[in-house]
Amino acid sequence: MKKYIYASLFIAVSLLGGCSKAEPEPEPAEQVIGSYTLEKYTESFKWADDPRESTDTYTFPLKEVVNGVTYETTATLEVAKTASNIVNVTVAQKTKASNGQTQSDNSTFTGLELKKIEGSAGEFEMLETGVKIGTIGNKVIIIEDVLNGKDSLGRAYIYTTRLTGKKAL
Repeated sequence: MKKYIYASLFIAVSLLGGCSKAEPEPEPAEQVIGSYTLEKYTESFKWADDPRESTDTYTFPLKEVVNGVTYETTATLEVAKTASNIVNVTVAQKTKASNGQTQSDNSTFTGLELKKIEGSAGEFEMLETGVKIGTIGNKVIIIEDVLNGKDSLGRAYIYTTRLTGKKAL
């Protein structure tokens, strides 16, 4: 009888020993919070009834000289957790002038829901009231804001801004 008890105990211990405790995956917001340096800003404009599109892309830091004064603009995208799968993204822009003046401007995307991208480790869609406005993960953030509007003559247009950044180390 003892050998059956020992055999059963041996089998039970062997089975338990083969099990590994996998670490739980961190919450989506915990995986993406932090500071991202803005690398590119793209804006495009298209009339609804015209196949042509006008696009301008700016690489950051952005430097320009106006009337002999050099201006350097930098920006960061600060991602903060508000819930396990909800984040706020604050775009913080700062301009320094060679004459000593500085100017700062902030805008915030609030309540962005993170939805895991199937088949991709650590990447999430960012949804604003159920509409995808970008992706975040693997140290990259992309936000695309699309505005459909009409001018004073009633002509429809689409204005799109796209922010691309990398996580600061």
